[in-house]
Amino acid sequence: MQSLKRIIPNTLTALNFITGCFATYFAFKGFFEIVFFLVLLGTFFDLFDGLFSRLLKVESNFGIQFDSMADLITCGMVPGIVMYNLLARTDVHGRNFIFKLFENEFNVSFVPLGFAGFFITLATSIRLAKFNIDKDSKTEFKGLPAPVNALFIVSLPLLIENPLLMDFRYSIESQTTFLAITLVSCILMNNNIPFFSLKSTTFKTERLKILVLLILSIPLFYIFYFSSFPIIILIYILLNLLVTVGRKLGLSLKLKHNN
Repeated sequence: MQSLKRIIPNTLTALNFITGCFATYFAFKGFFEIVFFLVLLGTFFDLFDGLFSRLLKVESNFGIQFDSMADLITCGMVPGIVMYNLLARTDVHGRNFIFKLFENEFNVSFVPLGFAGFFITLATSIRLAKFNIDKDSKTEFKGLPAPVNALFIVSLPLLIENPLLMDFRYSIESQTTFLAITLVSCILMNNNIPFFSLKSTTFKTERLKILVLLILSIPLFYIFYFSSFPIIILIYILLNLLVTVGRKLGLSLKLKHNN
């Protein structure tokens, strides 16, 4: 019976993995809208595989490792490819390289700067490995969750192409902006700043944060639809940073009062 119960969360994890593989293909082809919806679907599979494993009480080390492998594709490889393409679009002068291997000659064309996007993939792999050995990430995450970061990156093309934001397109679509986003996302995923989980509904403070996020997100989604995701995720990040600063200020004031 226990082995049958494991099939449900493992099947959802497998669906996340396959969804990530499809998203990888479409990311290479530059079909960013399809990529976004596939990553969003993979995120739902990732959410529910953990939920069902807890409800059915079938959590296992295998499930944890399998889940991370699926997330590395969906939340690591895919956003890395998307960022490569975004950076490549800002460099119209691609590079052609000709090299010989044994008796074969290869002509390869790519944008060297674009490979900076794969630092997101590397940072995601580090993030997932740290998450697997962290026993304290129950109601809060340490660092920006990989699925949230992935959704932010893969929804950037939707934001750029939104007709309502055409006036800001050229300020967003630049090498400096994309490199800054890459650097900041890598840092945010791998630090000890607490980020609240949308699954955390047992504490009043967590419910309040989620409520504030929902109130701010609904009008944005109504106006910008799915291209609102980068803005909503920025609000999520800012909310967490404000809470962290507030905690530190409160602790500092408490220490001063005690002294």
